[in-house]
Parts: sequence; C-alpha cells; structure tokens
Amino acid sequence: MPPIDWILLTAVSFVAALVQGATGFGFAVVALPFYLLILGSLSAVQVTIIVTLALTISVALREWRNAPKALLGRLVGGTLIGFPAGIFAYRHADLETAKLAVGLLIVGFAVWLLLTRGDRPARESPATHPIADIAVGIISGAMATSLGMPGPVVLIYLSALGAGKETMRGTLLALFVFSYTGALALQGWQVGIDGATWTTAAILIPACLAGAATGHAVSKFLDQRTFRFVVLAILVATGLYMTWTTVL
Repeated sequence: MPPIDWILLTAVSFVAALVQGATGFGFAVVALPFYLLILGSLSAVQVTIIVTLALTISVALREWRNAPKALLGRLVGGTLIGFPAGIFAYRHADLETAKLAVGLLIVGFAVWLLLTRGDRPARESPATHPIADIAVGIISGAMATSLGMPGPVVLIYLSALGAGKETMRGTLLALFVFSYTGALALQGWQVGIDGATWTTAAILIPACLAGAATGHAVSKFLDQRTFRFVVLAILVATGLYMTWTTVL
C-alpha cells in the first residue's frame, strides 16, 4: 500500500477515535466509509471491527457503570438474535445497497430528531419498552456483523428517549464491547480474516488510542446541548457521506 494511503488511514483513525472518545460513539460511522475508499475491499469492515474493539475496551472500563442494566441486558439479547442475519448479509447481499439504505436511514432519523427533540430535557434513566429494546438490539446486532456499525440505531433510539450524556456513553460503550467481540468471532469463523487485515488493524491501533485519549479529555468540556449537537452532526454527516459515495 502506498505511503499516502497509510497517512490517510492513520489520520482518519485518529479523528474517528477522537470523536468516539468524546461522545462514546462514532468511530465506525466516521472511519468505515474512508476505510472502504482507501482499502478498496470488504476487509475494511473487518479492520473496523478489530480496531473498534480494541478502542472500545480501553474506553469502556471508565464508562460502563453508567449503563442501565435492564436496558443493556435487553439490547444484548437482541444483538445475539441479530448477529446471524448480519453475517448472512455480509456474505450474500449487495454491500453498496446496504450502505445506501443505512445512509438514508441515518440521515432521516437524525434530521427528525434534530427538528422534534431539541428542547426535551435529558434523562439519565429514560423509560424504555422491553420489546422496543430487543428490536433495536436485533438491528444493532445485524449491523455489527454486516457493516461493523452497531451504534447508529442504538444512538437514534436513546436520543429519541431523551437519554442523558452519561447514559448514552455508558450504554453504547458497554454494548460495543459485546457487539464487536461477537462480530469479530463470527467474521473469523464464517468468513475468515487474513494476515494483512490483522496487520493493518494493529498498525492503526496506536493512532486510535491517542485519538481516544484526546477525545476523553475533550468530553469534560461538552455540556448536554453541545453533546447532542455533536452526536446529531455525526449522524447527518456520516449518513450523507455514505449516501453520496454509494450513489456516485
């Protein structure tokens, strides 16, 4: 791979990890589209899974206690159900079509949230519905194993419930540890992960850890309104980018 590609991959990894460190979310949705462009193959999904797992473990140790246990348990249960569907999609479906659908979905929901939920006060213990929790987990699990992106649907759901900053971060990070561990195991078992993919991920992890540390420091200065704006901006920008790169 040309040196410029390594420079671009490192820069993307640092910025995406900074976003994740600051918000508890965002690495995959920021990094994956660029990984796909630079690497030019589906191995980008596997690199994303490996790197995000390492990154998430390093951050989740500080945040997982903020996740509501009942909600997290139902999300994990749904994720287990969704895993097989995601692997099937990865192996058999048209990835470009999936990217387009996900991009449009993210943009649509993010815009809706921006227009309708901006003044609702945040709640660190939002009321949820068990069936809805499981359904969101199923979609998240399918997206974890197919695209390495379990976060958007959960983030949209928590935003719709008016969850507070700490609840969002804790729930997302705790779920990510489980989701990416399962996704990596299933990718290795059902698809296979070659040596070049492991090497690429290993080279990028230091930049990711540096970005995450920087983002964690930044997070202390984000109030609830700013946090919400950053999260929605990430969703809109990523959804538009995924749609644009797929159509063009």
